[in-house]
Amino acid sequence: MNTIDAGMHKSRTANSPHPVLRIDGVPLEQWIKGVKDVAGDDMTDYLVPAQGWLIDQADYDNAWHLLGPQSEGSATVVPVLVCANDMDMNCTVVVVEQTVNADTVVWERFGQAVDVRHGIVTSVKWITPHQKAVFPLSSFRAAAAEMKRLTDEVWT
Repeated sequence: MNTIDAGMHKSRTANSPHPVLRIDGVPLEQWIKGVKDVAGDDMTDYLVPAQGWLIDQADYDNAWHLLGPQSEGSATVVPVLVCANDMDMNCTVVVVEQTVNADTVVWERFGQAVDVRHGIVTSVKWITPHQKAVFPLSSFRAAAAEMKRLTDEVWT
């Protein structure tokens, strides 16, 4: 099982530390690999969290809502990283297929949004090989709550 928490971190493209989710102590944009630019270079560590960075209020609200674990047995496609230059759902958007079980949240696989309609990802190109992470449900909820608190109360 993996660990998940939230903390402050200065991403490669940020001017100052900002809230991030960390898997096994590693900031998400460093843990995920395989988001390629048109030249085929991995550009994942140039991305920033969707939660907190999206400038459109509806997109921002959707990103937070989708991150929250839904009903047991459900799967949700959650935007987790976006391009720091545009801070919207129209540039590079990394998503995770998130499933919820009785006592775990599973990040099944990561992908890059291919089509987004009204801020909702409608088509995904899944990254191979698949990276997977499994978290205790209580730890995931605590990390998401801390990420939200840091975003609302600490990050300036």
